[in-house]
Amino acid sequence: MSAFLPASAKPEPVVSIFTVDLDAVETAQLVHALAQQPRPQLLIDCDNLRCQRTLGVSHVVSQLLLLRQSGASIWLRKVDPVLRRCLHLLGLDSVFLIS
Repeated sequence: MSAFLPASAKPEPVVSIFTVDLDAVETAQLVHALAQQPRPQLLIDCDNLRCQRTLGVSHVVSQLLLLRQSGASIWLRKVDPVLRRCLHLLGLDSVFLIS
């Protein structure tokens, strides 16, 4: 045990924070990689998501849910009104941190 921690103290688990580009990442591979991380946190900038325009909001939501299912906390940044409304209607605005 470290000289800086009392014998009864337990060190906090390491938190990993990743910035994710949903347009460029293969979600299944990322889910596998996240399984190796303790308490991963993902930051996703939704400002210029091409996949939302080409594949639709439902694709983005399904990818987010897969990532969330891996145990990751997800922060969404610059969410456009359409995605924000869909997340709200699906009750997912309480699942993801939205700014």
